[in-house]
Amino acid sequence: MGPTVKAQLEVASAIYRDGRFTEAEAAYLKVQELDPKNATVLVGLGTIALWNNCLEQAEHYFKEATDYAPGTQKFWPFSIQLKTLLAMTYYRQDRFPEAARLFKEAAGPVGLGPFRDIRALGQHLALFGKEAPYIIEGPEETRVDFVVTDPLPVIEVSVNGSTPLLFFIDTGGAEIVLDTALAKEVGAEISGTMTGESAGPKGRIGLGKVDSMMIGDWVINNVPIHTVDTDPFSAVFNGLNVKGVIGTRLLMHSLGTIDYVNGSLALRRTPPANLQKLGAQVETQRVKVIPFWLVQTHYLVAWGTVNGKGPMLFLVDTGLAGKGFTAPGSTLQEAGITVDWTKGQEGVGGFGKVKEVDIVLNQLTLGTHPNEVVEHNVPGVALEKTLAVLGDRLGFQIGGLISHQFFRNYALTLDFRGMRLFLQH
Repeated sequence: MGPTVKAQLEVASAIYRDGRFTEAEAAYLKVQELDPKNATVLVGLGTIALWNNCLEQAEHYFKEATDYAPGTQKFWPFSIQLKTLLAMTYYRQDRFPEAARLFKEAAGPVGLGPFRDIRALGQHLALFGKEAPYIIEGPEETRVDFVVTDPLPVIEVSVNGSTPLLFFIDTGGAEIVLDTALAKEVGAEISGTMTGESAGPKGRIGLGKVDSMMIGDWVINNVPIHTVDTDPFSAVFNGLNVKGVIGTRLLMHSLGTIDYVNGSLALRRTPPANLQKLGAQVETQRVKVIPFWLVQTHYLVAWGTVNGKGPMLFLVDTGLAGKGFTAPGSTLQEAGITVDWTKGQEGVGGFGKVKEVDIVLNQLTLGTHPNEVVEHNVPGVALEKTLAVLGDRLGFQIGGLISHQFFRNYALTLDFRGMRLFLQH
């Protein structure tokens, strides 16, 4: 690698680490003009394409990177990064057999630590054989009323023909989550477990599938699931017997609207006509359009500010019960927020108790002008153990997590084709 290529590649990589993906893509393309077969550049371009949900383009870049990678990177363990990225691309395309094979190859012969979780992903997707997941039967659109809207929206669903069950909606979740005991009762197939992370301690989540799930007038067949013990969540929902979670992976297979004001979830198929109808609403109604990126399997990230500080990337995770924001201590300090830990209280995390302190954000924004959404006096929470995904663990900086209470006065529509959030007041 010549000095000019090396210097420009360092610049492109630095822009990527700042989360400025559009600028990073342009910078990587300039390096590619000088060195078309540079595997590092191709991985950078493929990763940005993956986050942009341009999956065919991502596949092309990752395959080229594999062809041009140095000889040592074609063999395990040096091949882990490329195999995992290409596996993720197939996963997002619902090409489970190819994703399963690559996850297993990436795991290699060692069944310990992170390799164990990569292998578990491969085993999970292999459960489906050649059957496609998320096969939807039903009308063009279905709408389900919320049982409650706060502290999080809860709807009724049925799993494998069960009686109605209560699930809450959480864009911070990946696949559909079922209570562990319920999964056994409804005959779910379980392939194994992997590490799960949330606020507080880590835990193990089950990986499996159910034959069908009914939401409103839709029947969804061949549904991937995760399993956890949901009993602790009843305390958050004032005793409601919540048995599961609707996560981002299901919403990705539709044009979904979480309507907080009117108390309903709308799921629509995604033919061009429905997308055009949505575009027309933007022109005639008070709708803000905010670009986002989809990182790894389900992390939605978009630009925002807190107390005038930023812009910074936020994780759009609607599952923070009754709150609108949380962030690492560094972000809170930058925003001028002092946390009084003598007022700490016990909260509920995904795998145990967490220590938290209520905070208030004077101003919280999402998007950029003229599509900036601004809310004032937003309730938030500081967590003693910050969520692992916040910070730079994903390879770029995420400043905070924006959630339920910020969106409480809106209908939030998620368009995974155009990679846009629509917020209608």
